[in-house]
Amino acid sequence: MSETQLTYGLIVVGVVLALASLVVDVIGIGTDGFGVGQIAGLVVGVILAGVGIYRGFIREQPADAP
Repeated sequence: MSETQLTYGLIVVGVVLALASLVVDVIGIGTDGFGVGQIAGLVVGVILAGVGIYRGFIREQPADAP
């Protein structure tokens, strides 16, 4: 797996997980209220997306990289 695929994979999985955690109550899967599982999914999703964004757009590439 290339660096680019890993970066975009982290971003996509993180965003999907965070959005899914936010909308489970709306589509009728979750219980009433915002539960612990939703909080954990939201936090993990935001962290994964943040790591992907950092790897792809913020971190400077090494000088010997193509």
